[in-house]
Amino acid sequence: MTHYDNPSLYKNGQMIVRVGNTGNVFNLSSLTDFEHSMVSHCFAIKFVRDGIERYTINNHSYTVNSGSYLLMNGQKEGKVVIDSNRPVKGMCLNISNDLITEVVSTLQVPDTAVSDPDLAKFFYTEDFLENQYRASHTQLGQKLQQISEQVTNHSFSNEQVNQEFFFQLAESLVSDQVRVFKQLQSIKTVKTATQRDLCRRVLRGKEFMDSNFAETLSIESIARMAGMSEYHFFRLFKQMTGLTPYQYILSNRLNKAALLLKKDYSVSDIAITTGFADIHSFSKMFKKHFGVSPTIYSSNTP
Repeated sequence: MTHYDNPSLYKNGQMIVRVGNTGNVFNLSSLTDFEHSMVSHCFAIKFVRDGIERYTINNHSYTVNSGSYLLMNGQKEGKVVIDSNRPVKGMCLNISNDLITEVVSTLQVPDTAVSDPDLAKFFYTEDFLENQYRASHTQLGQKLQQISEQVTNHSFSNEQVNQEFFFQLAESLVSDQVRVFKQLQSIKTVKTATQRDLCRRVLRGKEFMDSNFAETLSIESIARMAGMSEYHFFRLFKQMTGLTPYQYILSNRLNKAALLLKKDYSVSDIAITTGFADIHSFSKMFKKHFGVSPTIYSSNTP
């Protein structure tokens, strides 16, 4: 089902196109001057294709830029504000609680000590961490990017918005959030609100590292971005991920290098692109991480 919101609600040809049903809905929007209160009763994904959307959710403010999305679960109140000289293009997807319940109930989590009831509680209570994510850094985000590219290229059709479409989004959402759940559990604090705030801060620092891994980053600059002291960020990041910030950045660089080697880039270009000082230091780290030199790795790649 396709629904076009009443055009009289919007100015200068602004539009929201809605595809789906009551539970699972896919919205495409193009807006320049828009302010609206919102109440969420299911899992909501607010992805910005182009421009900036500003949200206030339960007294938390989020500025969602192009290529990022805000994720929240049910029973959230807030508002969205768009004020731009050119159309801000976005996608809003609602996924029903019943569908998320089905995905969570069939999920096997062998590497966590928590029980399924604890995991379910995370998804359906205030324990859930509504948060902003860079799309390229999550499974769900990468699917949103693919959809966005199809929309931009005019290769996306209403017929794609079927049950399977929402199944795949729900699976990616749950997979990403199980990881967040484990990270939240690793933060030992008395107050849930403090736990959630610390997790958001650390994830903000992680996003900064993901986006700038090829740059020379100091713990000071990362911790400042996260709004924490250097040691506090270092300790919590290691606690949540099992890696120090340096180890995490190095892993990102080497994994990116491995992808570039599969595309026939030269070793010297890859060393520079991924932030290494020279070919020697890159080759040494690459062999230590993957067990073979970059040249051998490249020659063995199909």
